[in-house]
Amino acid sequence: MGKLNYKATKGTKSEKDLAHDFSRFIGLADVELHFEFQDSKEETLIILLHGFGSNTYSFRKLLPELSRFGTVISYDRPAFGLTVRPKSWSGQNPYSYNYQIRLLDELINNFGPTSKVILLGHSAGAAVATEWALTNQDRVRALILEAPAFRTFKSGPKAASKLLQSTLMNSVGPRLVAGFKKAGTKILYRSWFDDSGITQEVFDAYYLPLEIQGWEAAFWEFMRNGVQSTINEHLHEIKIPTLVITGDHDQVIPTRDSIGVAKNIADAKLKIVDSCGHIPHEEKPKEFMDSVSTFLSQL
Repeated sequence: MGKLNYKATKGTKSEKDLAHDFSRFIGLADVELHFEFQDSKEETLIILLHGFGSNTYSFRKLLPELSRFGTVISYDRPAFGLTVRPKSWSGQNPYSYNYQIRLLDELINNFGPTSKVILLGHSAGAAVATEWALTNQDRVRALILEAPAFRTFKSGPKAASKLLQSTLMNSVGPRLVAGFKKAGTKILYRSWFDDSGITQEVFDAYYLPLEIQGWEAAFWEFMRNGVQSTINEHLHEIKIPTLVITGDHDQVIPTRDSIGVAKNIADAKLKIVDSCGHIPHEEKPKEFMDSVSTFLSQL
């Protein structure tokens, strides 16, 4: 099969128009959050956080096996997947980085207010997971960081920051990010070592959110507000059992970066998956789950 291409269309549907059999929605932190859920007899709560441009589909096939260790929740971070995209708000911007930490906190306290928590974050989702874990270490049973995007991002020059937040960019920005439809295809294929595994099902699942009316505006808000992590500077403070997983051919977050993360966290375990790119849990699910299961069984 040759490379698949997204046929550009103008988003015309709502998030709930595109809801599937696995969809659930809950009102949390002033948004209607889309999530997928697998119950368990175990009291532990397992939260899965997807990476940039991804959604709950990415983890869907892992939920049954992970539920051996606890109740599993995978959710769409604002601007991605089927979480309803607010068009206006009062107070905290729902696409900002600090809001993502707040949303994760409310999700955990809603579903497991007294539970121990296992956090599994992929790429940019790993940063959000780690930020919450750092200030709640007594509640975290384990931290699993898959190809963690821990490069330090700080605010740029004041002039540039003002331009990004200007009225002009409010109207121009969404048109600029509309090109992500094409760029996203390149990123997706670059994320796999063996891209023959990108089936039509995988491709359609990643591009489903681009059918949502107004996705560009939400994506723009995320792009200028949602990446402000300095977590890389605090990894030495983590005292939680941690597993770092990466592919040996990761072209998005270089394998050496993930190795560096593992070295900076005390007693962290490292798994490098052979012949694999940026998304081990999709490209090599058996190897990924074998590593995760072994790690969790030893806690």
